[in-house]
Amino acid sequence: MILDKGICTIYDVKNAAPPGSKPQKVLVQKYQSWYAELDFETVPKDAAMQEMVETSARIRVLQNRSITNHDVVILADGKQYEVTRAYHGTDEENGELITDLTLKKVVTPYDIAEA
Repeated sequence: MILDKGICTIYDVKNAAPPGSKPQKVLVQKYQSWYAELDFETVPKDAAMQEMVETSARIRVLQNRSITNHDVVILADGKQYEVTRAYHGTDEENGELITDLTLKKVVTPYDIAEA
C-alpha cells in the first residue's frame, strides 16, 4: 500500500501542570509518518457482540510499536483524533511493517506543548 494521503503526527497526552495543581493535558510529539487512508464501517457488523465505539477514520503508517490507544493523531486536515485501536503487523501487498490505527474525532482539542 502506498502511504500518500499526507503526513500525520502522533502525540502522547501528558500532564503539564506543576505538582499539586489541577491537571493540564497537553500533546507532546511522539512520531511522524506518511499515511494512507483505510476503508472502515461506522457501525460494527455485529453490534450486539461488540462495544459501541465510534470510528471517524482508519489510517496506516510505517510501523511504530510505541503507538498505543492512549495517543492522539493530527492528520493532514489539522483535526485531532484519539487512537481507539492500534494494530501492528505486515502489509499484505509488499511485506512492509505497518501500524493500522482506528481513530475517533476528539471532542475538545488538546493544546500542543511547545518544544
